[in-house]
Amino acid sequence: MRHFIRFMLLFCLIQLSYAESIEAKVFSNNSQESRYRSLIDEIRCPVCQGQSIGGSNAALAKDLREQVRTMIIKDSSDDDIRKFMTDRYGDFVVFKPPVNQSTYLLWFAPFAFLVLGLIFFIRSLKSKKKTTEQQSIDTSKAKDLLK
Repeated sequence: MRHFIRFMLLFCLIQLSYAESIEAKVFSNNSQESRYRSLIDEIRCPVCQGQSIGGSNAALAKDLREQVRTMIIKDSSDDDIRKFMTDRYGDFVVFKPPVNQSTYLLWFAPFAFLVLGLIFFIRSLKSKKKTTEQQSIDTSKAKDLLK
């Protein structure tokens, strides 16, 4: 019985840590709630850096979720909310940063690496073809010398 009581106490303590992540937000209609859910999933937590503010339990993420909720209730557009977040925390805070001078490398570097990789791949195929042709010529010369 004593082990069961310890288990139940431990179980209750574990549940307390998960209770913090449950949020009950009240919106006037379902469209506001769906906008809220989509926005908190596309805004990155500045503290966690790999999670959205919807999935983070950091104090700053909680504050940002509340800020998004109040801006939605005040009928701010999604673009206004994104602009507010990027003005305050930079382009890093959105998972899909805009294309501008500071993000050109981010947007176009993968394509440049793809093109460079294709060029090196084609060059290696051509050099391999040349070496096989050279080897066949050398082999035929060797056979002629052995005859």
